[in-house]
Amino acid sequence: GCELCGSSACAGCARIAARAHRPSTVAPAIKRLVGTAPALLSLLHQVEKVGASDATVLIHGESGTGKELVAEAIHEASGRGGPLIKVNCAALVETLLLSELFGHEKGAFTGAAARRRGRFELAEGGTLFLDEIGDISPRTQVALLRVLQDRTFERVGGVTPLRANVRILCATHRDLRAMVARGEFREDLYYRLRQVVLEVPALRQRPRDVPVIAAAILERIAAERGTAPKRLSGRAISALSRHAWPGNVRELENALRAAAIFADGEVIELEDFTANVEGLRDLEALEPASAPMTPRAGMLPAIPAVEPSSGPRSSAPERAEPESHPPSAPVAPSAPVAPSSPVDRTPLELAYAHVRGGVSLSDMKREIERECIARALDESRGNITRAAVLLGMKRPRLSQLVKQYGFGGTSED
Repeated sequence: GCELCGSSACAGCARIAARAHRPSTVAPAIKRLVGTAPALLSLLHQVEKVGASDATVLIHGESGTGKELVAEAIHEASGRGGPLIKVNCAALVETLLLSELFGHEKGAFTGAAARRRGRFELAEGGTLFLDEIGDISPRTQVALLRVLQDRTFERVGGVTPLRANVRILCATHRDLRAMVARGEFREDLYYRLRQVVLEVPALRQRPRDVPVIAAAILERIAAERGTAPKRLSGRAISALSRHAWPGNVRELENALRAAAIFADGEVIELEDFTANVEGLRDLEALEPASAPMTPRAGMLPAIPAVEPSSGPRSSAPERAEPESHPPSAPVAPSAPVAPSSPVDRTPLELAYAHVRGGVSLSDMKREIERECIARALDESRGNITRAAVLLGMKRPRLSQLVKQYGFGGTSED
């Protein structure tokens, strides 16, 4: 059955899984929500299901995760004929926000020289997206609650009820449940807003999506500038995939935009990022391929090194559970480990040590495959045919893997 919904044949999940390789007719928002992590596929599956409904949706996630894109995707999937109107609730003071949402009558306040339609009227027949909903004042909460309950509102300074034919989507990075407990957010409004709750995963929760996200961003940057897309070196991909990205996809995009400017050629090297992303140079985990690094603030936890047993291996080794640490905190081993000299450790021993440290064998094989492909593409300057010769594999298979791992800036000839 479907891993997301349990159905034996789920057409919705099949459409979502195919979107990474879909032609450009895909809706823009969905096309930019790229990746294959289970958390992202689950989110897109939910978007697929709630899109056609009129349910009020609360989109929750850290800053920079793409909550606005999720709102756009829901609107695009809804088939509503009206527009998508966006309001950043944190950017306006209370009086201006009320006027922005509901409009005002002439003379309602100083400077109101004419009647003005609000966002609820402008979104007629469409969708109203309220970003940073956790920042609205108690007075605005009351006004919004009335709209959700009665589907009517009045302009500021007016007395005539107006009908609200809009779908409301909200987003926040705040914990609204905790705000309700502290008396900072109305409980009745909270439950009205959360008919459906969608969680947008942080980028650090899906590090294997970083290469394909980066490739998509670089293609977008190239399209904006009218140039050929730049691509990332293997070292850069390895480091970017391990960075914690507290600013999530927005931070990654800003870093890539700056690095694309500093890069001298078509390949963006790790050094092109060092001035823009703090601590990124510390993430050169694969150079040299010796003893593991000590993780630092801003890094994802490194894989602990475990020395292979010197005794006989009559039975399968017991897998060590990886210790859980916050991504932003330094990680230290519980007891000092004195690894032997890297010269004395074969690649097989190093790989086995990582598997003993909690990495699955299938993940290890994928990491080795991806790194070998990245280095072959570096050596062949992005030429897939020459890289296939270096790797001793058929070109169609390598071309398939290049797409799977999200390497951009390649050529077939």
